[in-house]
Amino acid sequence: MGALLTVVVPIYNVSSYLVDCLDSIAGQTYPDLDVVLVDDGSTDDSGEIAERYVAANNRFRLIRQENRGLGAARNTGIDAAAGEYLTFVDSDDLLPPYALELLVGVLEQTGSDFASGNVALLTSRGLRQSPLHRGTHRFTVLRTNLRSRRNLVYDRLACNKVFRRSFWDKHGLRFPEGVRYEDIPLTVPAYALADAVDVVDLPVYYWRQREPGAELSITQRQHEVRNLVDRFAAVDSASRSLAALDGKLKDWYDETTLVNDLRIFLDLLPDVDQRYREAFIDLAADFLSRVDERVLDRLVARLRVAWRLARVRALPELVAVVAASRLGATPPVVRRGGGRYVQLPLLDAGHPAAPREAFQAESGIRTEVHELRWVDGRLHLRGLAYDAARGAAQPWAAARVFWLREITGKRRVLRLPSRPRRVAQAPSSVPYGWSGFSAALDPRRLRSRDGWRDGEWVFNIALVNSGGPHRRTLGLGDFRPALPARWVDDGVRIVPFPDRSGLRLRVERPRAWVTGTWIEGGTLLVAGRALTSPVGATIQLARSAGVLWRAYPVEVSTPATASEVAPGGRSAEDPGPGDPSLGAAITPEDGSAVGVAWTARVPVADLVAGAGLAGWSVLVGEVGASWRVALTEADGKTWELPVRVGYTTSRQVVGEVEVVAQPADDEVLSLRVLPPGPVASAVELADGMLSLRGELPSGLPGRGDLRIVLRRPVGADPFEVLPPDIELPGEVSAGWRVRIPLSGATAVPDGDWLLLYRWGPDQEPFDLPFDIAARRSLPRDASSGGRRLELLPERDRETLRLSTP
Repeated sequence: MGALLTVVVPIYNVSSYLVDCLDSIAGQTYPDLDVVLVDDGSTDDSGEIAERYVAANNRFRLIRQENRGLGAARNTGIDAAAGEYLTFVDSDDLLPPYALELLVGVLEQTGSDFASGNVALLTSRGLRQSPLHRGTHRFTVLRTNLRSRRNLVYDRLACNKVFRRSFWDKHGLRFPEGVRYEDIPLTVPAYALADAVDVVDLPVYYWRQREPGAELSITQRQHEVRNLVDRFAAVDSASRSLAALDGKLKDWYDETTLVNDLRIFLDLLPDVDQRYREAFIDLAADFLSRVDERVLDRLVARLRVAWRLARVRALPELVAVVAASRLGATPPVVRRGGGRYVQLPLLDAGHPAAPREAFQAESGIRTEVHELRWVDGRLHLRGLAYDAARGAAQPWAAARVFWLREITGKRRVLRLPSRPRRVAQAPSSVPYGWSGFSAALDPRRLRSRDGWRDGEWVFNIALVNSGGPHRRTLGLGDFRPALPARWVDDGVRIVPFPDRSGLRLRVERPRAWVTGTWIEGGTLLVAGRALTSPVGATIQLARSAGVLWRAYPVEVSTPATASEVAPGGRSAEDPGPGDPSLGAAITPEDGSAVGVAWTARVPVADLVAGAGLAGWSVLVGEVGASWRVALTEADGKTWELPVRVGYTTSRQVVGEVEVVAQPADDEVLSLRVLPPGPVASAVELADGMLSLRGELPSGLPGRGDLRIVLRRPVGADPFEVLPPDIELPGEVSAGWRVRIPLSGATAVPDGDWLLLYRWGPDQEPFDLPFDIAARRSLPRDASSGGRRLELLPERDRETLRLSTP
């Protein structure tokens, strides 16, 4: 038995959602749960639903109380908690099956005070990344703290965390009662008090967004004056707590509050009545009286001006500025003398609270990386980069220089050839239609005169225009493009990877690699080679980087010759299809023994149980059950296991799921469990059609009624009216094929479209997976019939983007 985890679930009039919520808790792959249901005076059927779960599952308990609000209900559950760990789930939200196992597992591994996982927003159309957590949880980072990662002040949700009970009790943590926004006054000080926290990149919490026709959640009722009052009270409480602990932490928090929490209410001012406006200005002026002037100076121009006006209670001027600049508006950048300023009301008025310097436009370089791709042995990059104050209206707006800088070894600098590209222009204060770029790297340039050496390189960019030179590391922006790795020489890989500062490359010579996988009976066998004998080694499976899930012993076989095992080479016995874009592989010729063969056995039942898909309806956009595979030697050193050229994906249907062993984009072996269905393995563009085709697992019921579904993703506005799904019949024989029309009367309209599939009209759709061969060959940026087509990779799925110039 593992450590007991108490899950506190406050319940109040959520009968429409409660069954799904409690099912997601009962179906967790972590079994050692103490689930405390607190019925906070529900007047619907919620209490009866909770009673049924208590009767059916001895891990569930029910406490009833008169209605006292969310904070009080959580505190009641805390007082009754029996676990060594503590977490919270709101009764209209969901947990993915692995959530609690992942968070408790990382705490058991690290000893941190609490663990926080990523968050996905949940609607009837599927999941999407929570904007609040996009930056905070982009990477897994273990044993960090708020002083090391100050953007964690954006992570204000309580329910995506598991707390160590001893930490909770040591600091006397409680939720405020009788107010809304209970999370903020607790989670922000908790981050400041913690010596170490674990941040996990996988979504562990599905946060429901109420849709048209449903009762709005508290966070969706911003127009209510009580919500305004309670939000200011919550952020002020957190700010005062931080002031008592660390003034610098308070300043960081105040800045994020003015950008996010309170900005939401600021943007409402043109639409609300005078009573609401006066309440806002009273609360804002009071809060801002305790905010350092330097915090306001760090804000972008529209917020800098707005909050300066709010501080002096200049309400009419504030409403005018907000109306001209709130989200959706794009006030232009104009010149005044030698500077560039955002053209807002009062720019030339000389208002004492808003001098001209407060309108100064954002400076520096904005960058996004949209794609990395290997073509003819070279790594090609595509993205955008422009001066935030000047934009890029013409291809000659600025000279752009790209280079790689070695941050280990000899610290060499390599300039990269590039050319400008035109990109689609979204609403913006500056035109940036010519901000696009493409650049290319010949990996042989990374090799030093004395041969290949392990090391890291960082991508950099400089813009030179009339405003002078600007430089920075090449950031990925909000995109999460596929980052493909490649074998480029005998035993040498080039691996792009993201870092907090931007895009990097790693040159590595792996000590171990995978040559094949296959399923035999109830066992997944993994075979590979290692440069030294892996006696006492294990292969380790991790859902998230550095977070161990399971380990299995390695069995050592006989030594092998170089021609048999050279990673990136091809043996006579197993030539493999390889990838023609890589160029010729290099193989040693001396035949000396350079490696040791090994195998490991992974019980398929472990993977199926760890997936937790029994009774779980996989959602659109769900990451699902996936593990990366590494080899840990007897001395504790761990190496991720890339596959060699010619590796063949292993797939097998096991009961109601399919077990898949395949390389990820960076070629590291990944094990997945997912619903059995089609996989796209080839893409063709011809005659005004985008054709997808691929394989089907054998023995699927209803396999003749395959439908490919195109769905518009939900944007920032959950109330946006989106077009209906487009369903296209799949042609099914030995494999499957679908044709997506890009021209004519039935052409798919412009916009972004998720690629999904379903079996028949009644099944909910799933993401259509693409195998690695298809992802390498996709037409990332093409034209058909005068329309532009892009396929945008993210994890294992693709988004189709169509536009007409």
